[in-house]
Amino acid sequence: MEHKKKATISEGTDRIQAFSDGVFAIAVTLLVLDIHVPEVTDKESLLGAILSNWETYLAFVIGFFTLLVCWINHHYMFEMINKSTGMLLLLNGFKLLMVSFTPFATAVLSKYIGTTHQQTAISIYGLNFFLMGSAMTGIWLYACQHDLTIASAGELRASTQLYVFASVLSGVIFILSFFSVIISLVLFGLMFMIFVFPRNVITGIEKSKWTSVFSLKKLTVFDRPLRS
Repeated sequence: MEHKKKATISEGTDRIQAFSDGVFAIAVTLLVLDIHVPEVTDKESLLGAILSNWETYLAFVIGFFTLLVCWINHHYMFEMINKSTGMLLLLNGFKLLMVSFTPFATAVLSKYIGTTHQQTAISIYGLNFFLMGSAMTGIWLYACQHDLTIASAGELRASTQLYVFASVLSGVIFILSFFSVIISLVLFGLMFMIFVFPRNVITGIEKSKWTSVFSLKKLTVFDRPLRS
């Protein structure tokens, strides 16, 4: 008889969260390094010189809110994940890889937005955004599949629905970035508004009729029913 090797499960995720928080903090700090104090002469306007660098400030705000919303959802997710495995560490590592890449993607956006290369710049940022969202979804689906969570069945279903939606929407944004920069930026803003308060959104999904519409009682993760 063949015996399947089970993943070793460790109690607690404090070290994962502490390391992740450190990476997020460094990434946010690196964002501001792309903002420089302008050099002006006595005959030039300091305010005008500052305002002329609007692209840099816009990119900084986009990058900051990307990391902020990502950190909020990472924190909320690991309030429900109370165990870990080696694979979960790897998935979280990939997530942090994308977090670490965000300052570079933001710097490219800052330098080339408003130029003939802005579509490529927003596409690079969109790809980073999509991979970050997909990594988050992967962490959540893996945790649900391997019973690493302490959330209720309703919260599991609502959270799964939300984080799958995150991957789909971020993928749509990446594709649209090749056609319209404006629409991509608008959808970035929409995602920020949706995911900045994940607990409220998930509670709203639980109370709404979406559960019956999508037959969430039969919702599966990797072809395995969520525990009730």
